Amino acid sequence: MIESPERRRATRIDKVFRVLLATDEHGEMWCVARNISTSGMFVEMAEPLPLRTKVVVRFQLPGDDAAICAIARVQNHYYFQYADRGELSALSGVGLRFLRFVPDVGAPVPPERLH
Repeated sequence: MIESPERRRATRIDKVFRVLLATDEHGEMWCVARNISTSGMFVEMAEPLPLRTKVVVRFQLPGDDAAICAIARVQNHYYFQYADRGELSALSGVGLRFLRFVPDVGAPVPPERLH
């Protein structure tokens, strides 16, 4: 078997956590993120959003009090099939590319930034 070289530039952290996605066209939806890097994340979705859709992503990493808010774009669609206890299972989702990080909309302004 020939191994293909890793094409990703950023190291991925394989964590499962909830994210809130918001778009003008599709509203808000809670999804499950399967991994994250500095450049993007994979988000599990039964019905993937169209390619190039811009989304606002809000999430909190486990054990961290600070929320993270980013503007991202749907870069890829994925569909995986795998065996789970002898049964065939499937998972679909999207690859999001972070465009920029922004202050969380509606978050309280930290007191040190009020002066």
